[in-house]
Amino acid sequence: MSATYSSPFASDGFSLLEVLIAVLILALGILGAASLQLSALRYHAGSLHATQASLLANDLLERLRANPDQLVGYALTLDQDCTDPTSAQLAPMAESIIQQDKIDFAHAVACELPAGSARVSISEGVATVRLRWSEKRQFVGAGEAEMQVSALIRGDL
Repeated sequence: MSATYSSPFASDGFSLLEVLIAVLILALGILGAASLQLSALRYHAGSLHATQASLLANDLLERLRANPDQLVGYALTLDQDCTDPTSAQLAPMAESIIQQDKIDFAHAVACELPAGSARVSISEGVATVRLRWSEKRQFVGAGEAEMQVSALIRGDL
C-alpha cells in the first residue's frame, strides 16, 4: 500500500489575496448601489416639487373658473418666505372669495415650494400662472425650476 502525502504548500481553501479581491468587488458594488439610491432620492424630491407646482397652478386655475366675474382681480406677484405673516392664513374668513383664494395660493406657494415665487397674469380671458422654485438643495450648482400653465377662463373678455 502506498501512502499519499500532501505538500505543505498545497491549500484546500481560498488565499488571502482572493478574499481581499472579493471584498473589494463587494464594497464597490455596495458603493454603487448607495450612489444610485442617493440619485434616486434627489430626482424624487425634484419631481415632487414639480408635481406640487402643477397641483398649485391647477388649483388656482380652478378657483379662477369658479369666480370668472372677478378674473382681473387675481393678477398678482408673489415672492415671500413661508414665515412672512402676509403669506400665512391669519384670518380664517377673508372679506371676499378672491381675497381668500389669494391668501391660500400665497401660503401654498411660499410654504410648499422651496424659495417659491409666483406670477399670475390675466390677458383677454386667459390666465397664466408661472411658478418658480429653487433646486439648489437637490443638485449642486442647480438654479431655479420654472413651470408655466395657461388656460382660457373666459372667452368673452
